[in-house]
Amino acid sequence: MTSQGADELRARHYLHTLDAHPFGHQPAAPPAPTPPEDPDMLLAIALAGLAPGLATAWLLRHRGWPVALAAGLVVTTSLPLLLVAAMVAFPPLGLAVALGSIAAALHAYDDGRVLAGTAWALSAAISLTCAGVAL
Repeated sequence: MTSQGADELRARHYLHTLDAHPFGHQPAAPPAPTPPEDPDMLLAIALAGLAPGLATAWLLRHRGWPVALAAGLVVTTSLPLLLVAAMVAFPPLGLAVALGSIAAALHAYDDGRVLAGTAWALSAAISLTCAGVAL
């Protein structure tokens, strides 16, 4: 046996004791665990969005529940329009919302949630349009 063969055997033995493998022969790593969806956070965000409408309905309950519920619905549905108007009036807000939406869209696409990623991408496009960025 030549010295080159002996060196190779020593190197193989040393790598075997370290449990090392040549390139292309690594054992398959188990898939990384995906974090579970957090429905509590989604519920908290939804309740935060409903809070102004619920407060309006509670304050107007003395005028009758139909009027109070209608006012609460109007206030709740006007919040997204208020955000769009604020982004048009103050373009840096639109850019900030767009950057956050883009980051959320990329994260959703990485997790395989295509529908959520598309919704975030649409939000980013609307925010950039409100900020005056030509798409």
